[in-house]
Amino acid sequence: MSEALCHCGQPLHYSDQKIRAMVEHWVERLGEHIIVTDESGRKFKVPRHYIALHGIKAAELDSLGFEEA
Repeated sequence: MSEALCHCGQPLHYSDQKIRAMVEHWVERLGEHIIVTDESGRKFKVPRHYIALHGIKAAELDSLGFEEA
């Protein structure tokens, strides 16, 4: 089984395994992605792990290579 990767290309890099377990719980319940809308109204599918590990700014969505929803 291959190791799960963050959208940034690294293996999931949580410093706290309790937080990783919590995010994995929500991924299992709600799905891997969440739809995030930028200032112009464009919608992107953003991985929950990426948000937990890096945070997210709507102004950066287009430049980060997320799939448009």
